[in-house]
This record gives sequence, C-alpha cells and structure tokens, in this order.
Amino acid sequence: MKRYKIKIEYEGTSFVGWQFQKNGLSIQQILQDAIFLFSKERTIVTGAGRTDSGVHALAQVVHFDLKKKIKEKNFLPGINQHIGNKPVIVLKINKTSKKFHARFDAKKRTYQ
Repeated sequence: MKRYKIKIEYEGTSFVGWQFQKNGLSIQQILQDAIFLFSKERTIVTGAGRTDSGVHALAQVVHFDLKKKIKEKNFLPGINQHIGNKPVIVLKINKTSKKFHARFDAKKRTYQ
C-alpha cells in the first residue's frame, strides 16, 4: 500500500466544512469520491485540519493510502477531472512515507 500526500485549495462557501456530515456536501466527500472515480478504490482522506462550514483553504495538506499503483502524472489531472466544477482543486501529489500523517506532521496552520 502506498501513501500519497496532496496539496489542495478550496473555496468553502457552499460546503458544510471538511468532514462528512449528513446535512450537506463536505470537502472530504468531494475528494474521496473523486479518488474513487479515478482509481476505483475506496480510501479515506485525512486533512491537516478540519475547517468549518463556509471556510476556505489555501495549500491544505491531505494524505490517503491506495493499494493500487497509479501514475502520478495521470493522477493530478484525473482527480481534478472527477472533482468537476466544484470549487476544489488538487495542486500537487507526491508519494510519501507510510509514517507521514497530514494532521500530526503539520508544521504550521494559519487562520485569517
């Protein structure tokens, strides 16, 4: 199993926040659905932090694990294609150590 680290940005006005909620669409759901549509593998994405409803993010780091091998050059455009016209974009993807954890390895968080 490989661990991937991605950097994302989103305009959160229309979302219920980072984490899955019954009352609306979350960033976590958007990413997990897009990864599944691209890879055909279910995964859980873990963010460096959770944002509230309506909050935007610049350069937020997220990690997830996949069993399937993927070509990184295809992954970035593939995930963004499956995100569609929602105001979320994956900026960067890299394989990373299985020890890496987006939340616990975060060096800095800035809120405005």
